[in-house]
Amino acid sequence: MSNLTVLKNIFANLCRGGAVALSMLLLPPFLARILTKDAYGAWLLILQLSTYVSLLDLGIQTVIGRFVAHYNELGDTKKRDSIISSAIAILTGSGSIAFVAIALLAWQLPRLFPDMPAALQQDARLALMCVGGTLAVALPFSVFGAVFIGLQRYDIPAWIVGSTKIFAGVLVVLAAQASQSIVMMAVMVGITNLGAGLWQYLAYRKIAAGYRISPQLISKKSAIEVAESCLSLSVSTLGLLIVSGLDTTIIGFYDYKSIPYYALAATLTNFVFGISISILNTLIPVASSIGARNEPDSLGRLLVATTRYTVVLLIATNLPLILVSKTVIGLWVGADYAIATSHLFELLVAANFVRQVGSPYFTIAIGCGEHRKVILSPLIEAATNLIFSLLLTSRIGADGVAFGTLIGGFVSVGLHFFYNLPRTKKIFVADKMALIVTVVKPVLLIVVPTICLFALNNRYGNPTNIFLVFGPATILTAMSWFVLWEHILEPEDRRMAAEAVNKVMSKILKKKSLQ
Repeated sequence: MSNLTVLKNIFANLCRGGAVALSMLLLPPFLARILTKDAYGAWLLILQLSTYVSLLDLGIQTVIGRFVAHYNELGDTKKRDSIISSAIAILTGSGSIAFVAIALLAWQLPRLFPDMPAALQQDARLALMCVGGTLAVALPFSVFGAVFIGLQRYDIPAWIVGSTKIFAGVLVVLAAQASQSIVMMAVMVGITNLGAGLWQYLAYRKIAAGYRISPQLISKKSAIEVAESCLSLSVSTLGLLIVSGLDTTIIGFYDYKSIPYYALAATLTNFVFGISISILNTLIPVASSIGARNEPDSLGRLLVATTRYTVVLLIATNLPLILVSKTVIGLWVGADYAIATSHLFELLVAANFVRQVGSPYFTIAIGCGEHRKVILSPLIEAATNLIFSLLLTSRIGADGVAFGTLIGGFVSVGLHFFYNLPRTKKIFVADKMALIVTVVKPVLLIVVPTICLFALNNRYGNPTNIFLVFGPATILTAMSWFVLWEHILEPEDRRMAAEAVNKVMSKILKKKSLQ
């Protein structure tokens, strides 16, 4: 696979993540001002509960992308088609279970969240059925998007998901402005959920020539192969559900009034970290192809390099936002939300930074078929997170969930580096200390000094003056980026980045000259 193909896939995933993030970022300023805080809190809770359906894809979408790349590499089209057909059957079953679960959840909603205003309870039930129910129906269609990922055509699902998310956002704002009804907002989301699934299927029929889907191709052997590959991802999904999927639910039970503040902080955090996740997902087919060739040294070098890139990317994107979080959030959703939301945002950024440090290893391990070696760590992280989140939230409110995520993140990274990696035979890292230094060095060299200097500026300066906030933050950001480029990235990294930019610019200029 050429570097240009990888870059194109990264760009497509960035566009997809950017479109989703754009809809996430543009909705709150409108909805926070149109809806009451209670109604907005109920809407955010509905969205959080509905995401449980997406988690029930069992990681099949990721696995199918790997299988398609793997069996195309081996030229085994019959096995590939059997895997795809079996995956659709599995997701049809899990989608049915998800629909029933959403119906039961809607029925018991007032009992689960007794502090929700009585006037909102019936609307919240209907809205949950619209959003969660349509996600359950559309679940099997995600397999078609996975096929495109295996074909290295990230641009197709990126375009479908990105455009439907933006369209859904526009419809939600219009519905909120016209009716201030969370039910009408949910109907708009449901329509786009079903439309996105149908669009993926139609794109598959048109573009994936030679692929067959048939009930006759469903086999027990293929289903077991998919299920076994999904085992670690299912465990990871369960861990993700506990780590982040239950956050708003736990807060809704213990501290309902804090839901809007926490959900806004989580939205901004997900936007920032979504960039790195989108890029990392492109590694799965790459790792699958290398794993099929049985090259542990190559995967080890890939792990070290991608861990370095991940840390650089996370620092470059997160640090500036932390420095100006209170001011930016105030401009984003209003002064009423700024203080409480910015505090939670800073805690969540720290927690998710720690968690994402281990993502390159986890992603590559899944891609090369070493998924069984990473089953334990997500479970331990999830249990740690849940225990500390419940204990702390019951005592200190919404902050407790963020601290629980942070503690669980440290546990997860420690397990990946010191327990899973030595057991992963397909990934060989010659110098494991260099891998640890790759993470620790930029944190000590850049993050700690930058935050300390900015804290001193706020203490002795005037944090209410926007120019005295953005001025020092801009200088510190520029300094941190310079250090990342000169002292964290390797010379080879800088050369590759320069070559990639030159290739992209050359193609753009060539297209313009032909027009």
